[in-house]
Amino acid sequence: GINAEYGGWCWILPLLLLSIQIVSIEGASGQCSGAKTCSECIRTHFTCKWCKDEEYDASRCQTDINQEMGASECTNWVFPQSEIQADNQDFSPTIQVKPNHIRITDLRPGEERNISITVKSSRNYPLDVYYLMDFSFSMNEDLAKVKELTNNIVDNLRYISSDYQIGFGTFVDKPIAPYAKSDEGDIESPCDTCQAVHLFNNEMSLTSEEGAANILREKLENLQISSNVDNPEGGFEAIVQAAVCSNEIGWRPNSRKVIFFATDAVFHVAGDGKLAGIVEPNTAQCGMENNKYTRALNEDYPSIGQLNDVLIKQQVIPIFAVTADMQTVYRELSSHLTQLSSVGRLSDNSYDVAELIKDQLESIVSSISLNPQAPIGVTVSVMPMCSGHQTEMANGQGCANVTIDEEVDLNIVLKVAECKSEAEDNSFNFKIEVPGITAVPVEIEMVCECPCEKDSDSIVNNSEKCNFSGNLICGACQCHSDSYGKNCECNQTVDKSKDACMNPDTGSICGGDNNGKCICGQCECIQPSRDNYQRWGEFCECSNYECPRNDDNEICSNNGYCFCGECDCNKTTNGSPKLTTDPQFTGKDCGCPVSKAGCIHPETQLECSGPSNGKCVCGACQCEPQHYGKYCDICQDCGPLNCTLYHECVECVYKKYDDGDKDENAWSSCNCPKITKLSTDGTVDTTKLGRHKPCGLPYKDDCEIRFTLHYTDRGTTKQRILDEILIDRDLTCPTEPNIIAIVAGVIGGILAVGILLLILWKIYTTIVDKREYTKFLEERSKAKWNTGLSPLYKEPMTKYTNPLYTAATSRL
Repeated sequence: GINAEYGGWCWILPLLLLSIQIVSIEGASGQCSGAKTCSECIRTHFTCKWCKDEEYDASRCQTDINQEMGASECTNWVFPQSEIQADNQDFSPTIQVKPNHIRITDLRPGEERNISITVKSSRNYPLDVYYLMDFSFSMNEDLAKVKELTNNIVDNLRYISSDYQIGFGTFVDKPIAPYAKSDEGDIESPCDTCQAVHLFNNEMSLTSEEGAANILREKLENLQISSNVDNPEGGFEAIVQAAVCSNEIGWRPNSRKVIFFATDAVFHVAGDGKLAGIVEPNTAQCGMENNKYTRALNEDYPSIGQLNDVLIKQQVIPIFAVTADMQTVYRELSSHLTQLSSVGRLSDNSYDVAELIKDQLESIVSSISLNPQAPIGVTVSVMPMCSGHQTEMANGQGCANVTIDEEVDLNIVLKVAECKSEAEDNSFNFKIEVPGITAVPVEIEMVCECPCEKDSDSIVNNSEKCNFSGNLICGACQCHSDSYGKNCECNQTVDKSKDACMNPDTGSICGGDNNGKCICGQCECIQPSRDNYQRWGEFCECSNYECPRNDDNEICSNNGYCFCGECDCNKTTNGSPKLTTDPQFTGKDCGCPVSKAGCIHPETQLECSGPSNGKCVCGACQCEPQHYGKYCDICQDCGPLNCTLYHECVECVYKKYDDGDKDENAWSSCNCPKITKLSTDGTVDTTKLGRHKPCGLPYKDDCEIRFTLHYTDRGTTKQRILDEILIDRDLTCPTEPNIIAIVAGVIGGILAVGILLLILWKIYTTIVDKREYTKFLEERSKAKWNTGLSPLYKEPMTKYTNPLYTAATSRL
C-alpha cells in the first residue's frame, strides 16, 4: 500500500546541509516581503507563506520563521508543505529495492527533500547473461577455446545464481565495403571455412533448460568463424540490438541483465557508416528477423550516447572482455557510460573466459549504486551510507564490496529549482535506476499556485475593498491596469504623481522596489523583516543599517548609532545618548577610541614614549621610523646602539694599536664612553656574547675596522644599556683579484668555444657529405647508359693480312 510521509530530514544527513539550509532561510526573508501575489509568494522561496486575511496591515508574504514585528496576527496562512508517499514491499528474491515507487506532492520550488532508498542484493536473484562474441577471423582460436569451456561457463553462472539463463550471439561488421570485401561472393564466404559476414546474429536465445551447456556447445560446434576487412568491428550496433530485442533474446522483466561482450578490436561509432553511403541515423529499434539483424545496411552505427541510453533504458549491464592491447580503449569507454559497466582482461586464446565471467559477475553483484535519470530542472544528489567493510564507489553513487543478503542505505536529496511556465504542467516523472536490478519510478507534483487563486467562489471581482478598481484575490487587491495602490485607490491615467516619489539625487522611485512603494504620490517604505532594522525618509532613503562597518561586519563597529547612512558615535546602538561613563569613540565607523589609555607607557607614563617616538592614533601607538613596540619604546639604532657615536673612539684606539702602542691604559686619551677592548683572536667571537650589535668603520687602504657593541636589556621597558665595545684585531680588507686565474679562464673559455665550434662544423659537414653521397648513389643507380660504340672510337690494335701468304699456301 501507499504509506504516509516517508523520509524527511534524516538524522544521518551531514551538519553541513543543515547549516546551508539555515543560511538559505535567513536569505529568503527579504525576498518574501517583495511578493505581490500569493502564487508569487510561494514561488519565491519554500519558506514563504501568504496571509489571506482581508484585514492585515503588514507584508502579506513572510517567512515561516520570521513573522514581521508589530504586525497584526494572521489567522489564515497559505503555506503549502510537501509530502512524500512511498510504496514499500518486503524484500524477496524478486524485490531487492524499497521503496519501489516514490511520489512527492506539493513540492515547493527550491525545496530539498531527503529520501532513503534501501537495496538488498538477494541470493539467487534471476540472472540473464547473454554472451556476445566477436566472430571476426582474429577470434578463431578464442572460438575453439569457448567450445571447450561451455561446462565451466554454465557452472560459474550457477555459482552466482541458481535462477540463471544463458544465451549466445555473434557479430562481425556491416556486410558492405569498405568494412568487408566488395564482391558478393566474398561477403557470403570471405574465406574457405568462413560463414557470411553479418553484423549480428542471435545464435541462441536465453535459456535455463537442463543441459544448457550442451545446447551451447552444439550451437558453437555448428558455427564457423567469419571475416572482415577493417580493424574496427560493429559491436556497438550488436549490443544495441541484443538489448532492445527483448522478445527475440528472451530477457526476463525482473532479472539482472548482463551482456558479456568479447572482442579483440575497437568499435565503429556514429558517422562511420558514411564511408559506405549509409547516412540514416541509428534508431536504436529492434531490427531482428529470424534471429538475424536486417537493417545493417539501412542505418548508421549508434553513438556512445545512444549506447548509454539504451543500456540504461533496458537495464542491461555490459561486461567488456577484451585483450590486453584494448584495455585502455574500453576503460575509457566505460568511464563515459553512466550505466554500470566493467572491463575485464581476455587472454590471447580466451582460456580464462569462464573465470573472467565469474569474477566480473561477482564484481557487479557486489556493487550497489543509483543512477538518477532526472529531467532538466530536477536535481538529484546521491549520498551512499556505506558501512562496515563496504566502500564508497569512485563515482560517489553507491557502495562496493557488498555481500549477498546485506542491506545498503542510499540517501538521495531531491530538488526542483523553479516552476515551469504557467502554460505547462508542473509535474515531473522519471526513474532512479538501480543498475542491474530495477528502476524506482518517481513522481513529483509541484505547487506553483495558491488554491485561493483558482477557486472562483473565493475571488471577488471589482471588489468594494479594492475601490471597484481591482479584484480581491487571496485577501489582497490585484488592481486593474489603470489603477495601483494597496487598495487600488490610485489611478495612473488621472494621477501622474509617481514623479513625486522620484529622488532627485538618485533618480530612483522610493529607493527601488525593495525599499518602498509609491502610493498615490507618497513613498510607503518597506520595513525589513530582520529585527530592529528600519527604513524611513521622504524617498525611503534612510535606514539604521546602511552605514560603514568594521572588519567584523558590525554596523558602526557596534559603538554608535546608524542614522541615514552615517554613524553617530555620541549615541548607543539603539539611538539613545551615551553617558559620560560610556566608552567614547570617533571615526566614520566609530572604530577609534577617544581615550588614549592604550597609548600610555605604564612605567614612564609617556604617550607612545614621547613625541619623538610616536603618536597615539585610534587608541594605539603609531611609531616613527626606527621605533617599534606597543609603546614605540624600542629602537634598534637609537641611543646607545648608534654605531656612529663610537667611530672616533674606535678609530683612535685602533690607530694607537696599529702604531705599536699595546698598552690598554694608554687608550684612555681616546675618550671612549665604555670599556673598550681588542679581541683576543683576530675577530670577536660573538657566539660567547649575549645581546650585541655589529658595526663597521672605514679605515685606510679600503679596509674596514669591525667592532661589536655588547649590551643588555633592563627592566620591563627593555631599556638597552651599553656594557663594552669589542674591536677586531684584524682589519677586514677586500681581497685582490687573481689575475693569472682570470686570464687563464678567459683563454681556456675561448679555446673551449673554438673547439666546440670546430666539432659542430665537422659534424655538419659530415652530415651534408653523407647526404650528397647518398643522393649520388641513388642517381647513379637510376641512370641507363647507352652501350653502343662511338663512331670516333678506334680499336687500339690493327690486323693486317699478307695476300701473298695466302697464295703461297694454296700452291703447296
